[in-house]
Amino acid sequence: MATAIRSSTALLLIMLSGGVACGEDRSAEVGEAHPTWMTEDEYRFRDSDEEELFFTAPEVRADPARGRIFAVDRPNHQVSALALDGTLLFRVGGRGEGPGEFTNIGSLHIEPDGAFAVQEAERGRYARFTAHGELAGTTPGPPAALSYQGLPVDIHWPRDSSYLGTPRIPNELEVGWGGLAPVTRIPVVRLRSLGNRQWSDLEPLLWVDISNRVHYIVLPGDGEGDTTFVTGSQPFGDPDQMTFEPGAVVVLRSKGKPGTAEIIEVEVGGDTIWHRRVELGVPRRLTSEMVAEAAETWVDGVLSTSSRYTPARLRESYYDGLHQPEYMPPSEGPPLLTASGEVWVRTPELLDTLRVYYAVPRGDRTGVPRRVLVPASLWVTDATETHVWGTRWDSLGQPHIVGRRLVPPST
Repeated sequence: MATAIRSSTALLLIMLSGGVACGEDRSAEVGEAHPTWMTEDEYRFRDSDEEELFFTAPEVRADPARGRIFAVDRPNHQVSALALDGTLLFRVGGRGEGPGEFTNIGSLHIEPDGAFAVQEAERGRYARFTAHGELAGTTPGPPAALSYQGLPVDIHWPRDSSYLGTPRIPNELEVGWGGLAPVTRIPVVRLRSLGNRQWSDLEPLLWVDISNRVHYIVLPGDGEGDTTFVTGSQPFGDPDQMTFEPGAVVVLRSKGKPGTAEIIEVEVGGDTIWHRRVELGVPRRLTSEMVAEAAETWVDGVLSTSSRYTPARLRESYYDGLHQPEYMPPSEGPPLLTASGEVWVRTPELLDTLRVYYAVPRGDRTGVPRRVLVPASLWVTDATETHVWGTRWDSLGQPHIVGRRLVPPST
């Protein structure tokens, strides 16, 4: 229930592979003050029998021009459009291969006129809907057997009949298991439609650094061939992160000067249309206490489901292959492209129960980003000029859609 809620590609390749920064961009010097914004609850609702509204893990996307939000519920293969009081306006989707159906929902894109599209993850296929939720058509996307150097390719949003994608790297190959050299870079590739279901070769457009992304844990067994492999994200990893939208990719780079991230936007034609470095607070050293806490959390999780291993063996396996940089990475997760026209960057910094985010005006090269404090329990997925939107789970594991009003700094 509601409670009332133009650079060249070559230059970019140099920057990504060698860490070279644009010398003229000095917008985020050390010690620069950021205006700090708070948030306060305004909208909160969950699913409702009366509204015939049900969701499991809703990712919230905002449509502020029409005063509504979308809940992308991947486990249920559907997207619900909701008024700000939680009233269901319409629902699209369902599991299947037919028109307007999905087998694996990826992302949602809202056009300025309110029309929207829902894409299948990895495949490039997407369904188009009018602003009122009526199916306008389905675009099949490139062939499913698409590959780059023998690896399957995840295809993202197109623009002007050109798609962007990335090869899918098996964890074992990424970490160099079995004596192979680890894969530390992957390309963002471009695929162009030539008409009549003919396609160009995949062209590398730019390269991104994925080193320190996967934590590959080997748990040796008691007998021959009894080894167990566990994979997860490096808790202190600093790989490049990417977010795709029609015709563009935004790369968030955390390697480089401690406490500083780079944001690089490249369009499907190959031009770098925006690049800047952003100071994300004071650099923080990674302490042995932080590492021990991460290790014990993982060990406790394994012991809660299995008694096969001793805590000592689990700790030894966890530390083997753990990436431990001198400084904490300045950001966590992919950049969030918001309805406010900003790029939101999540940081590992916590102030009691509040998570620190930085909101960078998209395309801006000189302005000071605003610092936003959001409850750490809120999974933030979008923001407008007035609110931050996301999902919070209660003590019973039920998801609540939450809209928190942005409160500017006091003057």
